[in-house]
Amino acid sequence: MRVLKRIPWLYGLGMGLAALAFWGTRAGADVTSDRPGSIVIWPKVIADGTRDTIITLTNTSNSTAFAHCEYTQGTGVCSLSPDFCSLTSSNSCPEITGGGPNLCVISCELRDFDVILTRQQPTMWRVSTGRRQNLLLGSGDECTTDPSLPPVQNCPGLFEGGLVPPAPGQANDPSEFGGFRGELRCFETSMDGSPLGADALKGEAIIEGVDAAATGGPLLSEYNSINVLSGTGTPADGVLELNSVEFNACPDALDIIHYAPDADNLVATSIGADCTGDSCDVQTDFTIVPCRRDYEHNTPTAFNVHFDAEDEFESHLTKEVPFECWADVDLDTLGFTNINSATFMRTRANSTGSGLCISGSNTNTLCRTDADCGAGGVCGPATGILAVVEEFHPTARTATDATLVGSAAANTHEVDSNGDGSLQRLGLCRVGRTPCAANADCTGGGLCRIAGTACTSNMQCAGTGDFCDICMNDEITLPQ
Repeated sequence: MRVLKRIPWLYGLGMGLAALAFWGTRAGADVTSDRPGSIVIWPKVIADGTRDTIITLTNTSNSTAFAHCEYTQGTGVCSLSPDFCSLTSSNSCPEITGGGPNLCVISCELRDFDVILTRQQPTMWRVSTGRRQNLLLGSGDECTTDPSLPPVQNCPGLFEGGLVPPAPGQANDPSEFGGFRGELRCFETSMDGSPLGADALKGEAIIEGVDAAATGGPLLSEYNSINVLSGTGTPADGVLELNSVEFNACPDALDIIHYAPDADNLVATSIGADCTGDSCDVQTDFTIVPCRRDYEHNTPTAFNVHFDAEDEFESHLTKEVPFECWADVDLDTLGFTNINSATFMRTRANSTGSGLCISGSNTNTLCRTDADCGAGGVCGPATGILAVVEEFHPTARTATDATLVGSAAANTHEVDSNGDGSLQRLGLCRVGRTPCAANADCTGGGLCRIAGTACTSNMQCAGTGDFCDICMNDEITLPQ
């Protein structure tokens, strides 16, 4: 007979989670949630009629800051039923008898806007309505909603900060359009709109329930934005390289400690709740976005995530899942089960795959060589990932009111999974395709991205928009 023994550190941290509802800390990292940066990312933004999100963006510098922001609609809608989905495989949508495959259709729709912030100025807006500053309103006046379609809030303001539009999918009845479930990114720019690495911006997100009947209770979750710091300052073009030179690199892997699937909330049980059935089960949602984005061509980013869930009895459950654009999943959806009736798990998530076509006729397909990407193709490294986690906690005292829940969100831990002493995700040398952390690791030099000629610096790639690929890593391509 096998004796199951708890891992003390995992169960101890889990007990702290239960007492505090949910928490997260971060060690020193290449991307951060507690320092301002030049790229600000909110992975989980919801405005779907049952939940809404309040975004805060703050200029921490003593100079005027300009930002270009991009919403990305990450969720899909099932082709034969009005269900949300984020897995492109057919099994992420309910089966329809006699209706053929019910596929998940993801549009990755974009909507952009610009914001101006005076020194040390914070600004905020509701995602479903956006914000239009009305200079005629007094400082004590409240925001009012313009009933146009989609509705926009008019708010008082002493300085014109720019129009923040509603996120895609909004109308008087968001359910009619599917609403918005995706991410938001803001990029620090100069006055003329060119990228600027001044590390002045940071943000927060509050996701709140606006329809108690649909959500089961008053939900309220808050997390810090994920901020990418600049390395060398102003990028030379509209391609922001997250390579620990131009901008800091994305992490090697992500960790989070959370309740195991179907585990009872310890706080609920400690106050005498009736936890029969599923009335006290805690659900953990992982919202994951790729580091790589191409806003110029509106090309979705394909990415694979490897999940490794370890419970307090040292049992591992693993699965690799393909996504596109954005993912919001829980372990139950992925097929993970609580085989040991554990209370807590530690889940590690990291991006997998040999490469992704970043140019050529086969853009956004998986690859191993440039030839796999077709004419003019470049096979870059698979994208890194960023994530936030949200838990939904039952607060019922009896099974009859078990629909009432609380929620909390947290940033993830970044970990050095390959043991090289750095949290940075390694890139690939353009010549030789060996792992690299910096250009110096690539002894064969590089190739110009567009011309394909040999190079050792950007100066040797003279064409418009061309630059030298040596150690390739994640990129964000802004609209020109």
